[in-house]
Amino acid sequence: MLRPEILRDPAPVYTAWRENDPFYWFEELGTWVLTRHQDCAAVLRRLDRFTSDWRRLGERVPDELVMLQTVDPPEHPPVRRLLTAAYRACDHVTLVERTSARVRRLLAGVEGRTADFVDEVATPLTVATICDLLGVDPPDPGWLRRVSPPVIDTMDAGLRPEVIPAGLAARAELDELIERWMTEHRPGGMFSYLAQKLPGAGLDRRLVLNSVRSTFHAGFESSARLLSLALLAFTDAPGTLPQFMRNPESAVEEVIRYTSQVQVLARGCLADTEVGDHRVRAGEGVTLIIGAANRDSAVFRDPEALRLGRSPNPHLGFGRGLHACLGAGVASMQARVLFSELAGYTMVRREGEPAMWDSGTLRGVRALPVTLGRGGDPACATPTDR
Repeated sequence: MLRPEILRDPAPVYTAWRENDPFYWFEELGTWVLTRHQDCAAVLRRLDRFTSDWRRLGERVPDELVMLQTVDPPEHPPVRRLLTAAYRACDHVTLVERTSARVRRLLAGVEGRTADFVDEVATPLTVATICDLLGVDPPDPGWLRRVSPPVIDTMDAGLRPEVIPAGLAARAELDELIERWMTEHRPGGMFSYLAQKLPGAGLDRRLVLNSVRSTFHAGFESSARLLSLALLAFTDAPGTLPQFMRNPESAVEEVIRYTSQVQVLARGCLADTEVGDHRVRAGEGVTLIIGAANRDSAVFRDPEALRLGRSPNPHLGFGRGLHACLGAGVASMQARVLFSELAGYTMVRREGEPAMWDSGTLRGVRALPVTLGRGGDPACATPTDR
């Protein structure tokens, strides 16, 4: 999964797995690997049988990793309610306006020259947007570039356990930032709400702050990967980007399905359970290949094509159920704003091959050189390689 050609395009491997053995036992990691949409969706729905909290199966989980995404009821619902309330209390109209203005500034700054879309557009955009939502000043970009990758690396810890110490150390640095933001924030953001409500909420403070740390980190890292993978997909499929404005909401959903930046989710089985025509026994792991489920031809017609008007589109890109992505709305908003603007460019050209992150769980582009230009009829835009 970490070979360069597979990182660039894992779809052929996923298709082979799904067609040859869509529900197979991976002895090395002690887990079932599921690649069909119906099986992955079934596991995500069954909170009574499949857990995100490996402590319930007797495993030791470092305190740094106990957060909203890794706990189940009864711990999960009150923390999610608090964060959801903080999210809803923000001024989302102003957030969209600020994001739109920022997109225009960032694109104007790279127009007419070759630029790294990841470093000069996607990352600064998503960092600024999540900080606007939280109501804080963005941290130093160089510091973020140093601490973020080790956190992502730990998502592949099953394949590379040696990355765990560096990942925990990076989280500790992020924790210091979160603690500082609890007192150093602006009115109107999520931190302002949390600072008022958390002291009397009766919740585990460490669990809440770990969850906020994850919200911040995913808010820029996962979102930037979505945007960069989306632009890569558009340059791989000449002529698709100008179609974006026909239905931006539908187009964003298709981009999420097609790119699937979150490639893998893991669950543990709490009690013997039938999933499709297979039995999963208590204590066994289940690895859901979301990237494969989102290309399942049993659910999606012509799944290898980027079809911006696809409907219905029951992708699993943001998960399902209780553990669905809290920030899905903001991630989708940024994609809608950015590509609505880019759809008006007459030239969106990729300058050679991208550099990919070596992550099997959170897929992403590390560097994506592009040239942007305006003038003429946007309908004639043809993103191509040089």
